[in-house]
Parts: sequence; structure tokens; C-alpha cells
Amino acid sequence: MVEDSVFSIANITGDISSPNLKGIAYFKPFKDGTMVEVEVSGLPGYKNYALFPIHVHDGKDCDVSKDGTFNNVLGHYNPTDEQHPYHAGDMPILFSNNGYAYMKFYTTRFKAYEVENKLVIIHEAINDENEKTFGRKIGCGVIKKYKI
Repeated sequence: MVEDSVFSIANITGDISSPNLKGIAYFKPFKDGTMVEVEVSGLPGYKNYALFPIHVHDGKDCDVSKDGTFNNVLGHYNPTDEQHPYHAGDMPILFSNNGYAYMKFYTTRFKAYEVENKLVIIHEAINDENEKTFGRKIGCGVIKKYKI
């Protein structure tokens, strides 16, 4: 555990198209960046193995609109105005194994405190990992500071 046991956490839930999607993302200070850990279940079954883009987005909250989509999601977290895939909020793609995905990685693109009150967004599965457009936002979680 990190010093003082301070980190940020996002509880991820699905939209109307993915009601069984749930997960958790941790953002822990580590060296000169952040250790990110994500665990998700209930990813839609497009295939037994599918790729799901996941990003940190600007936005207010994970409220769902009348049509079942996330209302208050803005663009990728991108404080330095970079091109995709170099936005600070761009993360590695989730690799689903029969609806379950787990990943852990280290990034220096942002500090854990910089993404507090931003959103973790999971997009629907893609056919080609090189696509530059992302589908429907099927999962959302607000990143909140947590201290044990």
C-alpha cells in the first residue's frame, strides 16, 4: 500500500445497454506517476474475448439520461492538448475474457490527485485496436479520493 494509504477509487457501473457491468479502478501514487488497477465484470459478450477502450474523461458525474446513456461525460482528460492516443487520460485497452477484465499499469501521464473528480469511462468493444473513434460509453465511475 502507498504511503499514508491515500489513493483514489472509482466504482464503475454500466449503462442501460450493459446493466451487469460493474467494476472498480484504483489510482495510487507511485514513484513520479500513478499505479492504476482496474477490475471489471459483466462486460457485454460481443465475443468470448473482446477489446474495450477505457479512459479518464472530464465530466460531472455518471448520471444516466432518459435514453439510458451517461449524461455528463465530456472528452478525454487532455490538459496538454495532445492528439489521441497521447491524451493524459488514454489508458491501455481492457482485454475481456468472457466478460471479465483485469489490468494493472504504471503511468506518468497524470498524478492520482490530478484525476480526482474526473470519470473512468469504458467504451463498447472495438473490432480493431487501431480505431480512432470509440463507441457507446457503456461504463462509468467517478474518481474519488479515499483514505484508510
